[in-house]
Amino acid sequence: MYQALAAGYEKFSSDDVLEAVCKYIMKGEPRRPVYFKWFSLAVSRGLRITRLFEYYVETMDITYRRQLPKPLLMYFAYNDNSLGDARKAYVYASVIAFKEKDPKTYENYKDNLERFAYRKLREGQMDENYAILYQEFLFDPVSAEDGEAIAPKMFTYRLYCDDSKIRQVIVRHSQFAEEEIYPCNKGIAYPRIYTDDAVILFQDDKQRRYVSTIPYNLTKLTDESKAVPELLELGVRERGLLLYYCESTTLNADNLEYFQSLAELEDCTEEYRNSVRKQILDYYAANVQDQKLDKYLEKMDFRQYAQVDRTTLLEVLITRRMFRQAMVIVEEFGYEGLDLSCLLKMTSRMILKSDMAEDDELLALASEVYRKGKYDEVILHYLMLYRFGPLDELISIWKSARGFEMDTYDLEEKILSLLIFTEDYRKEGEAVLESYVKQSGKERITGAYLTLVSYGVFVREYTMSTFIRSRLEYAFTSKWPVNLICRLALLQEISREKDPKPEYVGIAQSILEECAKENLKFAFFRKLSPELLSPYQLDDKTFVECRAVPGAKVTLFYRLDTGLGAETAYKCEPLKEMYQGIFVRTFTLFYGETLQYYFQIDEGDKDNTKKTSERSVSMKKVEGASGSKYQMLNQMLSARRLDKMQEVTDSLKDYLRQEQYVKNMFSIEKESGR
Repeated sequence: MYQALAAGYEKFSSDDVLEAVCKYIMKGEPRRPVYFKWFSLAVSRGLRITRLFEYYVETMDITYRRQLPKPLLMYFAYNDNSLGDARKAYVYASVIAFKEKDPKTYENYKDNLERFAYRKLREGQMDENYAILYQEFLFDPVSAEDGEAIAPKMFTYRLYCDDSKIRQVIVRHSQFAEEEIYPCNKGIAYPRIYTDDAVILFQDDKQRRYVSTIPYNLTKLTDESKAVPELLELGVRERGLLLYYCESTTLNADNLEYFQSLAELEDCTEEYRNSVRKQILDYYAANVQDQKLDKYLEKMDFRQYAQVDRTTLLEVLITRRMFRQAMVIVEEFGYEGLDLSCLLKMTSRMILKSDMAEDDELLALASEVYRKGKYDEVILHYLMLYRFGPLDELISIWKSARGFEMDTYDLEEKILSLLIFTEDYRKEGEAVLESYVKQSGKERITGAYLTLVSYGVFVREYTMSTFIRSRLEYAFTSKWPVNLICRLALLQEISREKDPKPEYVGIAQSILEECAKENLKFAFFRKLSPELLSPYQLDDKTFVECRAVPGAKVTLFYRLDTGLGAETAYKCEPLKEMYQGIFVRTFTLFYGETLQYYFQIDEGDKDNTKKTSERSVSMKKVEGASGSKYQMLNQMLSARRLDKMQEVTDSLKDYLRQEQYVKNMFSIEKESGR
């Protein structure tokens, strides 16, 4: 028998002998591949031997696809339980592979094939035979549950390498945070590969890895082109499925949801997720008018997308009128780089949504867009309500609001109050006051601002406008309880007029009377007419005035040249502060006399003591009330200087006559201090 086996099965011509040989083999180790040729010959001759078909399948080479004998297929259509799953899968895969040539056999097997495919899928089995089964029956799922089951088996390749030391095949996708490891048995592995740029590594039993030094070949086991979109529509979000689809498809309105799911997939690296988010944001920006986007935007984790491209995200949200969501992003990440029109739109709408309630973030945004030249009535109204400085901005807001013909009363009151509080003398303040007055502004605010301006005019020597003067006159005639400085500033302005109106003369008289009671004297008094000064014996006075900081110590150094040729030494005396840093001393100079003087100012710092330049003042003309003693003496001195002796004699007689007249008319009843 052994000699017959050694001679080769081709020489067997007798079925009886062949049957005897096969039965003999079955008594030993019949599953050895070397015996396949005998079982194959027996099957081809139609021999009926128990378990012949089973041993035929178990000994044949299943590394390549072949069409199996018809009797064998008919047998296993009803007796497949006698085969192991791996061999059974090969038989079933063969039936599917040749169903076009043998459709009847396929129909007989179909139910068994489908049940087997579902069972092995649940068990997680995978090779080229199982792949054919899955492709045939499971790649067209009707439920999400079926889809979730088949998705992990898709994108499987058969990898073959003939290096015996390789134990594992490792696939690295740059998009995933972790690599995938597959066992390699007898040089065969079944890795899943989703992208063309995936990297394949090999690892031996000593954990050593290889890349380019191991030759291999890859064979795709399934065709997912039809199944992928169907699975996604069923709601399957398996990571390989998502990655394959998004890497091989252009983003559009129909698949936007899938890209969003991939962007949130934790298995992916943060870098890749951000790149997908950027792609999504760019699509939103390019299709921002599409209302269908809203349902996707509502599912978006805005904080994640803001870290990728905050500006684009904000522009999309604002354009889609998702203002509250945009505001959250602005509050957390800022708005730098955002188009001003978008920022204005969001700020304006959020102000309206808040019913004009005060909010620090909204106020800052409103101020920002305004400073950059973008605003509307809502923005202006909000700023007028809550903005409290700086003054430059408030005044600018006021001007803009006036351009919109808005009610600016409260804002004007706020500006005037700030100007008063900060002692700001800018000219725009007068325009604000003028508008405020036209709206019947409060007397208290108007009076306080007039006090501020009057101080600037009188103490700091600023110029007074026509409007401010008119308001000072109104305050005086209306007997407003304004500060004395307002009346002093008004009197100073009146003193500049060469021929003041009668009503101004009356105002000047009233204010001079008040100054006399307070013992206030100022250099500008000299500009007033002698008739106004005479009742207070100021018409014969010469004023020297020094201005320093309030509270300073001022010393006057002076000497009087009488014109007689004698040199006099300087005298000094400390000056009393007349009013708010104004120091004044009066002298009575007669015709021909010259007063030379200078001031030494000590402002409290030993290094800040200064001396003014020397000045002089002379009496060169006869002034004073007609018939006054001072005038008569000056007339005599002037006439004497001009050698008009007769005039001197006549004036002397008039002077003595007047002295006698006064002596006879008036007498001192009681002197003070006695």
